[in-house]
Amino acid sequence: MAKLSKLHHLMQVPGAVAAGEFSDDGRLLNYIGSLDEKSAEIAALMCAANKAIGNMQAKGWTVYAGKDGFFPVIGFAVAGGKYAACVMGNAGVFVELSKADFDKAFEVLSENV
Repeated sequence: MAKLSKLHHLMQVPGAVAAGEFSDDGRLLNYIGSLDEKSAEIAALMCAANKAIGNMQAKGWTVYAGKDGFFPVIGFAVAGGKYAACVMGNAGVFVELSKADFDKAFEVLSENV
C-alpha cells in the first residue's frame, strides 16, 4: 500500500486535486485531496475497471497484431471535461486538465510501481 507521503508527493504534481490507491477489485485503500469519501470510492472503482478493460484490450491487441509488448497495462490516463485520472499500478492522481503536467504525473507515479 502506498504510504501517505507518496500520496502527498503525487499531490505536488501540477494540477493535482486528489491522489489515492485502489485494489484490483476496486476497493479504495487510501486517498487524500479534495474529494469526499464516496467520490473517492467511486474513483477507485472506475480506476480498477479501466485498468481491467485496458488489460483485456491489450491482450486482444497482442493476439490480433501477433506482437508482444502491449500486456500487461502498466499505466493509463483517462481525460474528460475538466479533469483527468493518471494511473500507474494501483495508484492514481486526478488532475485539472488546464494545469496538468502528464509527464510529471507519470514520473511520480512510476516511483510507486
